[in-house]
Amino acid sequence: MRWKAVSVVAAAVLASMGVALAGAPDASLIGPMRATLDLVLPYYPPSARAAGMGNSTVALEGIDSNNPAALGFFEGHDVMLDYSRIDFNRGPDLDIGRTHVVFPMPMMGGTMKLMAFGVHTRHADVSKMMGMEASVSATEFGFAYGRKIPIPEEAGELAIGAAGYPYDPARLTLDVPGGGTFARSKAMSQLGSIRAGVMYKPIDKITFGADFTHLKDAAWAKYPGAGIPHRSTSNYFVNLWTVGMSVRPDERTVVTVQGITGRANGEGVNMAYSRFSAGIERQIPIGEAFELALRAGVLGNQMTWGFGARLPEGWRVDYALLPMYGQGVESAFGRGPFHMLGVGKSF
Repeated sequence: MRWKAVSVVAAAVLASMGVALAGAPDASLIGPMRATLDLVLPYYPPSARAAGMGNSTVALEGIDSNNPAALGFFEGHDVMLDYSRIDFNRGPDLDIGRTHVVFPMPMMGGTMKLMAFGVHTRHADVSKMMGMEASVSATEFGFAYGRKIPIPEEAGELAIGAAGYPYDPARLTLDVPGGGTFARSKAMSQLGSIRAGVMYKPIDKITFGADFTHLKDAAWAKYPGAGIPHRSTSNYFVNLWTVGMSVRPDERTVVTVQGITGRANGEGVNMAYSRFSAGIERQIPIGEAFELALRAGVLGNQMTWGFGARLPEGWRVDYALLPMYGQGVESAFGRGPFHMLGVGKSF
């Protein structure tokens, strides 16, 4: 079975809706929805630059890649803050925040990134699904580390890395209008999501990247408003492989492609993942201290767009747009625009 969902919390909403429609708790409905993610797959949300390029970053050097080995190609410090807004026609409209701090680790010979991510239902626009008010939230705190591995100079450059989110709870509450809670659910990794990556650059114009992600997850739900005292649980594993390549035909253009494949298995969970994405970025210098970047990408079978501005003293501003986000869950949520704005500084 193949699923395409919008995010960990929106997926959790759909899970509880499925349970409500079935009329009885079913543990197999909780795990699949928690396990089927899109942009945050799995719990590694992209920067605005990466989102504009279809999140095709496994072979993209630097801080915008979700491959931790990419940090081995970055030197210096960086701070960033992203804000995203998803407006569904139906379902829980969401606000999303993401931040990171990147700094060198001289004692370890590499670069460290500390990451935080949060998403919640927009308080000013509480959406209603199946006649109920949905409140969803998720929080993540994690890290990534990458470093170069010495190899003969004529063989190119090689880096390895590791990342993880040790703390990543997601929650859902479905309330009956006028008072009373119909359902509550929560999901959290038992060991945290774990990712290992490698990046190889044989020549300046070509980079290859690959990473492996393992997730051991647990979820539960209660249905007090349905008169069902039973607590439904699900435990499952997710294993994903991502491979890709980036090409720089000239010093101001980068083209990226990647593919993700893997499976989720566990209590009532047996799903296959398969998704292709690609992106392109073209830098346009304007003056000595100002530069524009135009971006486009493909994520699954939808387009992504973005642009960025590089400003004096290392500042930057990036924006990404997915015009019709929510593919695969239209019947539950509808589809709508995904806007992402990021501000950062390297020094």
